[in-house]
Amino acid sequence: MTDLDLTTLTGLGLALATGSLIGLERGWHQREIPDGHRVAGVRTFALLGLLGGLGSVLAQSWGGAVLAALALLVGLFLLAGYLVTVRMHTVMGLTTYVAALVTFAIGAIAASGAWRMSAVAAVLVMALLQFKRPLHASISKLSETELASGTQLLLISVVALPVLPDRGFGPYQALNPYRLWWAVVLLSVLSFLGFVLMRWLGTKRGLTLTALLGGIVSSTATTASLARWSRQTPAWRPLAAVGAVLACSAMFARMAVLVAIAAPALGGGPVRVFGSMALAGAAFGALAAMRGASDEPPDLQIGNPLRLSSAIQFAAFLGAVTVAGRFLADRFGDAGLMITSAVSGLVDVDAITLSVGRMVAEEAVGANVATLGLFIAATVNQVTKLGLATVLDGPALSLRILPAYLLMGAVGLGVALAV
Repeated sequence: MTDLDLTTLTGLGLALATGSLIGLERGWHQREIPDGHRVAGVRTFALLGLLGGLGSVLAQSWGGAVLAALALLVGLFLLAGYLVTVRMHTVMGLTTYVAALVTFAIGAIAASGAWRMSAVAAVLVMALLQFKRPLHASISKLSETELASGTQLLLISVVALPVLPDRGFGPYQALNPYRLWWAVVLLSVLSFLGFVLMRWLGTKRGLTLTALLGGIVSSTATTASLARWSRQTPAWRPLAAVGAVLACSAMFARMAVLVAIAAPALGGGPVRVFGSMALAGAAFGALAAMRGASDEPPDLQIGNPLRLSSAIQFAAFLGAVTVAGRFLADRFGDAGLMITSAVSGLVDVDAITLSVGRMVAEEAVGANVATLGLFIAATVNQVTKLGLATVLDGPALSLRILPAYLLMGAVGLGVALAV
């Protein structure tokens, strides 16, 4: 048998502690049930955790059959207790009994040396048990359409995405199936998340939060989602325009942080440029939102919050822009940082930000030229989003966004020329 050294004692102590933690929640939950009618409390759960730990210790010397036999005995004991309780109370849930089995397993994990895993598992079990009402309330808010959309989202992300090849195909090897489908997943996630947030938090707060979070991930995908909603419910157009402006502001804030952390060779110039553009856009969006604060938009008329057809159209647009950018780069060659920045800005700003940072670190270009190049990439990216909004919702939405984009561009250009 394994000696009770410090490591073994620590594992057993953690097994006892995790069982006590889960038992504390179960005991509090059953505090109003008379003695003799409670399923299991602090002591029972603590003993189950310790038993799992002892079984793990014994299994190290006598084989895993010992732990399996103890697990079987615990399962039979809990089954008998459940049947007796059902007979006494007619109806009884399985939650406490399943939690007891999990507690035994956590105790075994703790004694095996995986202390962090056992502690995390115990806290998660306690949280799941404690948050019963919020979880049930959240489920009651879900409609059948939302549940079906969530299932589709899991299928296209967890099942379909990993099997796609992550390499280039087609003209200039510019079409990467994995990355294009990732754009489909991203747009679908933003669309579904925004719909759920607006239902739970209210229209304006939900859309504002969606725009800010979406802008941090992809302002282009966020703009596409907002344009689709605006087309389906035209009364939403002013609010969609505010969301698009806030998403673009979040993009500039992301660029400033990216330069500061991942491309310090660029210095503080780009940080000030993109930071000022983010502040200008945020101020514009906040003022626009305040002007329409008393106007409550109608319900969003969306049958299915996860429109895969719209997401696939966005990916096709992204693929076409990528091929066009590669064609321009191949046709004109290495014509300088400005052309490269403009071509890169058609699709993405993060890649050119990191590339320019490396070029400055290698002294291939100066910091001032690099700052102007990044500004051009950001401006081209704005033009791309305006074009996308026009394609998806016509000029009505893009004309509402244009003044904010012009303001951000003017502020950024002024700061860029001053640094």
